[in-house]
Amino acid sequence: MASTPESPCRCNAPVDIPAPIHSPAAELTTSCPSPRRIDLLSETYVVHDRSLVDNPATILSKVETARDQYRRIAVDDVGTRPESLTLLPLIEPDIIVLAPELTCAAPDTTAARALHVLAAQAERTGAVIVASGVDSERHRTRALALGASFGIGALFPPATVDGAGPRDVLISPTWSTPSCHSRSPFDIASTGQPSAVSTKSLLVEMSCQIESQASDAGPDTMVLGTFQHAHQFASPTQRRWQRMAGNVAYTGIYGIDMAGVTVPGIVSSSIDPSDELVEEWNVVVLGQFFCCVLSARDLRWGDSELGRTFEYVVSHDRGTVVRCARAVLSRFDNATHPSTAAP
Repeated sequence: MASTPESPCRCNAPVDIPAPIHSPAAELTTSCPSPRRIDLLSETYVVHDRSLVDNPATILSKVETARDQYRRIAVDDVGTRPESLTLLPLIEPDIIVLAPELTCAAPDTTAARALHVLAAQAERTGAVIVASGVDSERHRTRALALGASFGIGALFPPATVDGAGPRDVLISPTWSTPSCHSRSPFDIASTGQPSAVSTKSLLVEMSCQIESQASDAGPDTMVLGTFQHAHQFASPTQRRWQRMAGNVAYTGIYGIDMAGVTVPGIVSSSIDPSDELVEEWNVVVLGQFFCCVLSARDLRWGDSELGRTFEYVVSHDRGTVVRCARAVLSRFDNATHPSTAAP
């Protein structure tokens, strides 16, 4: 959130449970000098967009701990960076705080894209949208156009909080996709639906098709892949995934010795050889308007590389895809972050 007379405290690195943000949010639907004030952000766990990108396993664990403590979850500075939109379905926050640039700047394609994503997330979960940087009547009008219900900024001079509390605004829980106990994407994706058996050759073609759809899904999309071992992420696959990474917000790969694989635009993380994920090949795509998981388990038989046989399942169910993405990201604790230099 923008630093304004009403927002003296901002949490940019919530690796630990942050201190409360003492900024009562003002209701935007009225232009009267004394709009209703609600302390939405006090006692709330605030996640900044870079936190999940840099430390996904840590942040997802802390969000789950905060949920267990019945704390509200807010995502801060949303809208100007694709990563901030990507993490919304993973965290399903109660409160979405818009970046001040969305409120202050004239509408452009970035704002239009953000508006569509925010509208979809609010419709699915009932999250409350708070605009920051509301310093003028023009900003208030823009914030309302972006779907915000409350605002923080210089337009609203210091005032005491009204009697209404967050429970009066947050009508229903936004946490519609709780995590499951399994850490296996295959077990998650195959629950309640039949699997099939195929050779690797078909699965490669299926993966290429999903990668193509991911590239067109929008800049707020996240793509994760688990490849068993680094040598399975060979040059042709690397080239496809590097091209795809240029079109999405976050691309992560996982496998034995994968941390040593450096591809521009791709985050890599190594798997413990004893991890059950060694037996799986997963492609997980999570966007606001397209989501899919292809999950395959190695059956350990076949007379050639392309003849290797897998049991596999495909799901487009959003809740299933979110759980699979969390299961993979929960292992990204010591990831190698990509260079932005040209290859």
